Amino acid sequence: MLWLLPPVLLLVYLLYRARRPRVRPWAGVWLWRKGRRRRFRPRLDLRLFLLLLGAALLVLALEDPPLGPSPLVLVVDASASMGAKEGAKTRLDLAKERLLPLLERAPEAVLVRAGARPTAFGPAPGVALRERLLALKAEDPRADLEGAIALGRRLLKAPVVVATDGPPPPGVEGYVGVGSPRENLGIVAVEGGFLALGNSANRPLLAQVAVGGRTYPVEVPARGFARLQGLPQSFAARLLGEDALALDDEAAFGLRRLGVDYPRLPALERLFRLLDALPGSEVLVRIATPQGPPSRPTLFLAPRGGSPTPVLLTAPHPLLEGVALLGESLPPPPPPQGPWQALAEGEGGVGLLFAAEGGLYLPPLEAIQDKPFFPLLVYNFLKPYREVRSGLLAPEETLLPTPERSFLPKAQGGAGRFLALLAALVLLLEALRFRFRA
Repeated sequence: MLWLLPPVLLLVYLLYRARRPRVRPWAGVWLWRKGRRRRFRPRLDLRLFLLLLGAALLVLALEDPPLGPSPLVLVVDASASMGAKEGAKTRLDLAKERLLPLLERAPEAVLVRAGARPTAFGPAPGVALRERLLALKAEDPRADLEGAIALGRRLLKAPVVVATDGPPPPGVEGYVGVGSPRENLGIVAVEGGFLALGNSANRPLLAQVAVGGRTYPVEVPARGFARLQGLPQSFAARLLGEDALALDDEAAFGLRRLGVDYPRLPALERLFRLLDALPGSEVLVRIATPQGPPSRPTLFLAPRGGSPTPVLLTAPHPLLEGVALLGESLPPPPPPQGPWQALAEGEGGVGLLFAAEGGLYLPPLEAIQDKPFFPLLVYNFLKPYREVRSGLLAPEETLLPTPERSFLPKAQGGAGRFLALLAALVLLLEALRFRFRA
């Protein structure tokens, strides 16, 4: 509101000068006074001075942000989209320029880098965190803004200001939105044999994708996605040309040999040679009934089972992709303990196959080792741990979020503002008192 100060002072002055003049004295004295006024003699008009000073204090008292600096928590989005070009600068550069004055004037501050894993600096005087702010880089595949805000509030009880190129998170006291609509193409997903592209522009764009010495043209719809198929199972891809963001222009997909720790039984030896596994401990195979959630990726084989029962129901699940179970007869394993869900059920809803986060529980090995579905089921279980992806960002980073209107914390209403407002009122009343006396 400081921009209001000059026009308010000018208005007060003009109103003062436009006040109704007094009755002129008799002609001789009036001519004498008029002659004196022809010579420039600066004098102090106490009433005018008090009016101008009171108006100035009134404007300053209503200033937002407040006169006195306050502690702040600054959360800065460090995801890849903040590295998008905005002319000669990036979105993160623009955020730093706007946050730096707030940080330097804060008597105490916490600076939180909101990346995939939030990192905090402080509490410390704001000036001491200046270099930390200037050193931030935008390179994470996504930003955990909610986690960053919670971390900052744990470290310092103060208003939170978030700088990001997306919409303001709920519940924050301040928001600095940076960025403008930009055209960007990027690789948003890769799988064996295909990839997906995203387009941030409001018009279709033609992407040129280089894979294995060959260039593929792909038209990507406005603010949408397109797929490129027919690629090798393992590949590295690169987008040709320049756009707003370079971090999503290269990606790769491949399969690696997985280390599996399993009992040395002939059926398991044959299975893991077929799946090209190595001895190791990345995935465990245990003959046991689960007593809770697995601590690491584990394939459980039941030590015993009941009478075989036909599979009557299967649940939609990635582990069952391509697996034909209906009509098979399997012995029910002992029920597992913990958050295990049945993938297949027999008569009466009895569970036959079970899955949990990072776990698969099957009937006894001797009952399933010669079944056609057994290798495919184990392959599906190992698949996420064999796949290697690189260069991928969250799809919303490629689409380049659009910010909303910025806002800063409201004035805190401290003693300085109250005293300034009181002084303004006293001076205005004093000026009026002088006027009535006259």
